[in-house]
Amino acid sequence: MHFAGYFFPAAGAGRMETALNVETGRHRAIAPYLWDSLLVFKFQPLQIDQNLKNTLHRRCLGDKPAHQGSLGTKGKKMANSQTLIADRITAAMGSMTSSEKRAARMLLARYPAIGLESVTAFAEQAEVSAPTVLRFITKLGFGGYPDFRRALRDEIDESRKFPLTRPRSENLDAGSDFGNELLEVVRATLAELDTGLVEQVIELFSDERRTVNILGGDLTTTVAGHLLYHLRKMRRSVFELPEMVQERSDRLIDLGKKDIVVLFDVRRYQEDVVTTARIAAQRGCTIVLFTDQWMSEASEVATHVFRAKIETSSPWDSLLGLTAIVEAIARELDRRLWSVVRPRLEAVERYKLNLLAQKEADPSSERHR
Repeated sequence: MHFAGYFFPAAGAGRMETALNVETGRHRAIAPYLWDSLLVFKFQPLQIDQNLKNTLHRRCLGDKPAHQGSLGTKGKKMANSQTLIADRITAAMGSMTSSEKRAARMLLARYPAIGLESVTAFAEQAEVSAPTVLRFITKLGFGGYPDFRRALRDEIDESRKFPLTRPRSENLDAGSDFGNELLEVVRATLAELDTGLVEQVIELFSDERRTVNILGGDLTTTVAGHLLYHLRKMRRSVFELPEMVQERSDRLIDLGKKDIVVLFDVRRYQEDVVTTARIAAQRGCTIVLFTDQWMSEASEVATHVFRAKIETSSPWDSLLGLTAIVEAIARELDRRLWSVVRPRLEAVERYKLNLLAQKEADPSSERHR
C-alpha cells in the first residue's frame, strides 16, 4: 500500500514494523497502532503541486488553468449551483485584489450569515466598498448579488438535509458505483487539503504544554474518537470533552489560552457543539474545527478549519473524508514526534503486558470487582 511516500507491507501484530520510503529507499519503524487504518483505500503520495491545483481549478471553475487568473466569460458560464461558494473562493483567490480578498475572508469567516445581508452591510463588515463586494461576487462567477444570495440559500437548504429528507437511490451497485463515490469523497477531500494548515495544526498538537480537548457530534463521535486514539498514543494531556452538558461545563471553566479545543460538526449542525466553540473562544482557547463543505457556524470563531466532503448518493453522509484528514494528521504527527512517540509506545506496551500478567496471576481479583 502506498500512502504519502511510504510502502507498507502486511501488518504484523504485537511488534514494531518497518515501512519502506519509496523516495529514499530507507526503512523506518512504524508503531503497530498506525497500521490499523479505518480507510481501505490506496493513496498515492499527497502532493499539492501545480498540476493538482490546475486539476482542482478546472473541476471547480472550468477549463481555464489556475495560473491564468480570473474566470473570464467562459468561467462565469460554467459556474453552476453544484460548485460550492467556498470552493469558488479558493479557486479564484489568486485573481483577486487585496480588497476583494478581504471580502472573501470575511465571507468565509462569517459564512453564511454575512452573505445574506445587503451589499452595504457586507461591505461595512468587511471594511471595503460596496463596488468591491460586487466585483468579488462577479469573480466567483455570479451575474449579480441576487444570484449569489440565491446560491447561498440553496447551500443552506442543502446543509439542512438529513436521512429522512434525502432520496433513496435505486439499483446502485455497492461494489462499484457506490465504491467509486466513496473513493471520490476521499480523493476530493485530500486534494483540497491545505498542507500549510496541516503543518500549523501539527505544530499545535506537538506542543505538550497545551492540553487537547476533543468533542464529536452525534454522527462524528467515531471519527473524533479516532483522532483521540492517535493523539493519546503520541502525547500526554489529551482529553475527551464530556457529552453530558453539565460535565462539559465543568471542564470548559478550566480551559484557557494554553488549551486546544478540537470540534467535529457536520450538517444538521449541533447547537451545543457551536456553543462550545463560542465559549472556548471567549476563554481564549485555540479552536480546531473539522466540518463539511457547507461549514458549521463554529467556523466563525475557529482558529483552524478543515473541510471534508461528506455527500454521496446514500441518504447517510460519509465520514471517510474526515477520517482521511485525521489519518493524514496522525501520519505527519508520527513523523514529527517519532523520537518521543517510540519510547512512549514501548512503555505503554510494557505496562499493558504487566497488567495482563497480573490479571492472569490473580483471577480472584476479577471476581471481587
